[in-house]
Amino acid sequence: MKKIKLSEILTPDVITVATGIALREVLSTMAALRISCVLAVNSKNQPLGIFTEQDALRVLAGQQALDGLVMADVMTIPPLCASPDMDYRDAFRLLQEHGSRHLIVTDAHNRLLGIVTEEAFLLHLGSEELTAFKTVASVMARNVATIDEGETVATAAQQMHRLQLSCIVVTRDAVPVGILTERDAVRLELDISEPGRVPVGSVMSCPLITVSPDTTLEHAIQHFASNKIRNLVVTDQGRLSGIVNRHNLVNTLRGDYVKFLQETIKKQRRKMLQLNQQCLLNKLHSTALEASANAILITDTEGIIQWANAAFSNLSGYSSDEVIGRRPKDLIKSGLQSREFYEVLWQTILSGQAWQGELVNKRRDGTLYTEELTITPVRTENDKMTHFIAVMQDISERKLLEKMQAASLDVLDKIIANQPLPDMMLAIIHHLENLFPIIRASVLQLDATTGLLRQVIAPSLPDFYASAIERLQANSDASICEMAAFSGETVIIEDVQSHPRCVPFRELAERAGFRACTATPIKDGQDNVLGIFTVYFVHPHFPGQTKLNLLKEFARLAGISIAKDKTETQRLALTTSLQNSEARYRTLVEAAPFPVVISSLADGSLLYGNDRAQLMFGISREQGIGKPAALFYVHPEERDRFVSAVLEKGLVTDYEVQLYKSGGKIIWVLLSGRVMDFDGQAALTTSFVEITDRKHYEDRLREAAAVMESTHEGVMITDLTPRIIAVNRACLAITGYTEEELIGKNPAILHSGHKDQAFYAMLWQQLLRDGHWQGEILNRRKSGEIYPQWLTISTIYNEQQEPVRYVGVFADISELKRQQAQLDFMAHHDALTRLPNRSMVETRIKQEIEQAHRHGQNLAVLFIDLDRFKIVNDSFGHPVGDELLCQVAERLAARLREGDMLARLGGDEFILLANTLSDAQDAAVLARDIIAALGEPFMLSGQHEVFIGGSIGISLFPDDGNTVTELMKNADAAMYFAKENGRNQFSFYTSELNADARHKLEMENDLRRALLHNELLLHYQAKIDLHTGKICGVEALIRWQKPDGTLMSPAEFIPLAEKTGVILTIGNLVLDRACQQIRQWLDDGLDNVHIAVNISARQFRNGNLDKLVAESLQKHQIDGRHLELELNESMLMHEPERAIETMQKLKNIGVKLSLDDFGTGYSNLAYLRRFPIDSLKIDQSFVRGMIADPGDAEIASVIINLAHRLKLSVIAEGVENETQL
Repeated sequence: MKKIKLSEILTPDVITVATGIALREVLSTMAALRISCVLAVNSKNQPLGIFTEQDALRVLAGQQALDGLVMADVMTIPPLCASPDMDYRDAFRLLQEHGSRHLIVTDAHNRLLGIVTEEAFLLHLGSEELTAFKTVASVMARNVATIDEGETVATAAQQMHRLQLSCIVVTRDAVPVGILTERDAVRLELDISEPGRVPVGSVMSCPLITVSPDTTLEHAIQHFASNKIRNLVVTDQGRLSGIVNRHNLVNTLRGDYVKFLQETIKKQRRKMLQLNQQCLLNKLHSTALEASANAILITDTEGIIQWANAAFSNLSGYSSDEVIGRRPKDLIKSGLQSREFYEVLWQTILSGQAWQGELVNKRRDGTLYTEELTITPVRTENDKMTHFIAVMQDISERKLLEKMQAASLDVLDKIIANQPLPDMMLAIIHHLENLFPIIRASVLQLDATTGLLRQVIAPSLPDFYASAIERLQANSDASICEMAAFSGETVIIEDVQSHPRCVPFRELAERAGFRACTATPIKDGQDNVLGIFTVYFVHPHFPGQTKLNLLKEFARLAGISIAKDKTETQRLALTTSLQNSEARYRTLVEAAPFPVVISSLADGSLLYGNDRAQLMFGISREQGIGKPAALFYVHPEERDRFVSAVLEKGLVTDYEVQLYKSGGKIIWVLLSGRVMDFDGQAALTTSFVEITDRKHYEDRLREAAAVMESTHEGVMITDLTPRIIAVNRACLAITGYTEEELIGKNPAILHSGHKDQAFYAMLWQQLLRDGHWQGEILNRRKSGEIYPQWLTISTIYNEQQEPVRYVGVFADISELKRQQAQLDFMAHHDALTRLPNRSMVETRIKQEIEQAHRHGQNLAVLFIDLDRFKIVNDSFGHPVGDELLCQVAERLAARLREGDMLARLGGDEFILLANTLSDAQDAAVLARDIIAALGEPFMLSGQHEVFIGGSIGISLFPDDGNTVTELMKNADAAMYFAKENGRNQFSFYTSELNADARHKLEMENDLRRALLHNELLLHYQAKIDLHTGKICGVEALIRWQKPDGTLMSPAEFIPLAEKTGVILTIGNLVLDRACQQIRQWLDDGLDNVHIAVNISARQFRNGNLDKLVAESLQKHQIDGRHLELELNESMLMHEPERAIETMQKLKNIGVKLSLDDFGTGYSNLAYLRRFPIDSLKIDQSFVRGMIADPGDAEIASVIINLAHRLKLSVIAEGVENETQL
């Protein structure tokens, strides 16, 4: 694992001030910059102290007047410091040990480099896998401290400081309405002068930012960042459930099961990501299939239709319900394809190959259409063919365009060949009638001199009809042909029998069998009318835009033909035919609505290209002439194949190739080509139609079909009935059904019966309203097994936004649910003892409080702390300690009554919830039973018999509290009272315990102020050498001289200093002043100077004692032999090996070491021999009892003899008379 140094994660921008700056200014700076701390430094930029939001809370809780206070009065000293090279994991442990949230980073000269906060550790200690899926519910603190909005700010601050809370939730009628945080303490200390009179509801932070218990930690962290807060209140349907803060998030990364969680969640994360991505892909592909402009059918291997999209209904005229279960041949077969055509098709797809081709089909209304069809077989993993997917594109218009291109080329050839006008007109009519068999056409030419219309050609009209319309007069009030000639616009008669203008012609039209007609003017290049192109229909008919465009194109060709016939005499045409043919052909090609190029058959060079061709290929005509046509082909050999096809067939109209478009873009096109004579040489005329979009869409459809079959999630498609119309392989594998058993069935076949009708009604309501539904559901396999699945249902809409299909995508989450259950157990139980943990017992206490309140019952909360557990754990190791905890759990659990709950809070602390008590005496009986059980010996590892005990605090409901927080807090306070009064006993909670807590708070503030005002003094007690009777040294004794002159014994304030961490500052102060006194006495001429200084446990274990001692000795220029350090036996046995290492470093400096209070603790002679000490100090309790108790005299004698054998000197503490001597 990569080592990350503090220098890589520290924040260098730290607000620093001098110690004399006014506290009000410090608070203003913190409030304005929204920072959590300010550092006090000296002129060398060395940290002297730190003022944090917790300190602001302490000041607020003490209701101290702000005016007159300076930074030095309130800052925490010394600040916790570390070097920039320290690994961030070691730094994190250091923070945890000291209960701090800020770590100051300094260089080798103790100069400030920056600061590291919990936020930095959250970023580096956290795990993306853990926070991405772990929810707020798994880490939130459930015993939320609350306070009514009517309570005062002072009360809130005192509660927060006493319980070391970072925030407290403000309630109104038990409903959370706001919050008070440490950051608010900074603001309030500035804004209000009498916190004891201001209600907390008037200054709380609101509105309250809340999250639900199922919010992921990832989102919670985003809330912290976006809202710039550190606390999130967790509510469930408006009720307070818990609270999570940044400190919780850092601490939750600790624990024995983090590694397991990370590995498990990594796997689940990958699986869920794949599932989500696959579901999204499936939904996208399903939506693409349904919304496709191409018609799509899915059939089984027998050709029975299983599914059809909306585009197929639009194309064929049949609804999806009408086609499901039927064969395509029974619906849309036109009969224009031969039997052999279909035999080849079926042979191809049954062999497992895709088939692609064109065919003519029939719509429901009987009209024909041309489609391009691709049929792809679908196979299972074992290569079994299950379905065919048919993708159909209506290419009727494209085929018309291709035929129109061919017709245009044919007519242009006839024009160039100078064929007679009637032949050219006949060719035009034949081409049109071949395109539209229901059409009959004629051409009338206008005599510009007489204004008469003369029939040029009418091959399909009855003779009597052709004669009747011969030599019509062009005017506005006559026949349709005359109207078109007069107006120059197309005239459409949808129904001759009903149109008022057609009254004179109705009988004639009825006799000819015509019901509708369209007359299109034939014009020259100057927009002069040359004649009329008229078409007739046998049924009432309105031509669509496609037909009108084609009619105009044919009219244009007719106009070119008539204009050509009128331009020159036959003689001039014969003599200059070559030149004029080329020019006219170029004119015709240039006017074509599609790209056309002419290339040489001999060498493939380009001879000509129209404007559309220049736009497509991005070069001018001059640049292109002479270049090889193959340059524009992505695969040049394709041109050779195309030329060969044209030479073989004479005309090719549907040839797919890829070309380079302008800018080098590759496109797909359909080529049409034929051979012609151009400038006396054989040439190839080629026209182009781009089909790039269609090719890409076909690829996407094939991919969608493949994805649906390859996904591991089940996919089910239904119609609106709903009826299952398609499933994939994964669906069959998950449900156990075959495809035949599911197709056509209602999805209710899979229901487990565990959900009522109301649930499904809600599901359908949301699906119809929102178009989708997602959630967890229980379904039944074919075998009858009930299993959980995660289901997403999406509605598929057509182009009119009408629902046409439902697509369900689901996954079997049985394994995920099993792992979630395991994680849930681990989240609510202690990993070592398997007992309920704090979260679970707090929830149970809350439930029991509600039950007891309704029924008027009593409850008891017993807070159990093991006595002497730490000694066992340190002496025999953590594995033995863990075994002891498990045996304790078993022994206590055996004494539970029905309905009681035992939980482990952590370390050696347990909670027992006892319900249905008749009175307090029942709780006392239970506590005595537990103490008796803990007093019996424990046999560990089959060889260590140990004795421990237990201290128990008891709080009662409703006497000692009405909330979980109050009961647990008060039981904890009672337990500490029991421990302080002799251990191995129990104590009931009393209100005086809170008064004691307030007294300790006030003393803590006074003690910090005493350090700054030099109120701590050193007194010196002489040590007498019994051999000489002379003073051989002194022991430094600390006293606290209050401002009123009274002296306070260290027994009154040292335990509090140990608990709060101030002991480190006091210890450093004593050490420095002792060295200073040695220097002064030496300077005064005293040479036999020795001062003994007591070292506290926290000072000894801080890790830098040897450096502090060496610095003090060097600072005052004294030798180490003048200084003696007194070490307590019990603190050395905490970690004996590490203690020996530290003691040896001290010995190397030259100081003397004395073992203090020997015989009062856990004496280990084996380690005593290894400790590099100079003397043993007999505790004064033995010295005082020597006269009255022979046992104490015997102990003192043993200690003296032991010390002499170990060549150690002996110091007797508290000798006051000759008898003791």
